[in-house]
Amino acid sequence: MAWVIGIGIFLFLLFAFPRAVVGLIALCGVGIGGFFLWNKIETDERNRLRASVTVTVTHDLERCSLEYPLLVRIHNGSENAVEKVSFGIEGNRAGYSDPLYDSGYLGYSSDKIIAGGEGWTSCWTLPRQAYGTSEQRIALYPPETLVWTVTGSSPVFE
Repeated sequence: MAWVIGIGIFLFLLFAFPRAVVGLIALCGVGIGGFFLWNKIETDERNRLRASVTVTVTHDLERCSLEYPLLVRIHNGSENAVEKVSFGIEGNRAGYSDPLYDSGYLGYSSDKIIAGGEGWTSCWTLPRQAYGTSEQRIALYPPETLVWTVTGSSPVFE
């Protein structure tokens, strides 16, 4: 019922003071449009910064140990320093989408501060066995035969 009263007041003001009401509507439209433009610019900048940080993973027993067999490289391609990066890792059979190993969404995290334009490399443990994956399947496909991918990364900038 209140909306009916609101519409009635609006129509009364529109007919009683048409210039002022139209000007007020235009001013509100410009303000709202400006807010949405600012929000889009901020979101695009945040996405550009996130995309400039790359995380890659490989199974590398030449540079890493059996306990920590995954070589993770984090490269900061932005101008800002990265304070922390969280990411997930999956190990899949080549040509298959169901992972045998899965850290879950953002299951790993590094608080190494990485300056703009620099990178960092470290060895990490295998993620846990994926839910529903049998021990038999794990035994058939050892970690060195799998395709390792980063499933997502979430950098935090200083």
